[in-house]
Amino acid sequence: MQLRDLFDEFPLPKGEVVPIALQQLLRSELDVHQDWARTERLLLDTRTLIPERLEPVVALYKMYAYSNRHAEALGLIHEALERAASSAGFDPDWHKLSPQSAPWSPASGAIRLYLYSLKALGFVLLRSGEVAEAHAALTRLAELDPQDQVGGSVVLGMAERLLAEE
Repeated sequence: MQLRDLFDEFPLPKGEVVPIALQQLLRSELDVHQDWARTERLLLDTRTLIPERLEPVVALYKMYAYSNRHAEALGLIHEALERAASSAGFDPDWHKLSPQSAPWSPASGAIRLYLYSLKALGFVLLRSGEVAEAHAALTRLAELDPQDQVGGSVVLGMAERLLAEE
């Protein structure tokens, strides 16, 4: 996988001049399994070169979540939620959102990134042992995304099983 593959759903704007340093970076191979540190460095470099894009933030929080670096993942998830909500024009606080807060379906652009990041929040909270808060976030996600466009129902099911065991 190349770094540019992260931008398949939200490609860089056509017709814009992309600096050579960014072009070279986007052609870099990512392999989190073989070289985690290099992949992290490439994503951090990409984030520096195109700070307006959320894809490097999402890739980083996913890496951190799966590496049990929960505090770092949560920080980036909250950044993604804030920025996506700001871009889409609604309150970033998921506690305050309702199905009427935004046009959630079909989810695309910043709205899709918000929903996806809310799912990630639930996932990382679960992995951090904060089952009740994870369940609350994932329940809200289910209200905002009843068509399950971002696959939150799978993580919600995990949270419900963990709550039942407590």
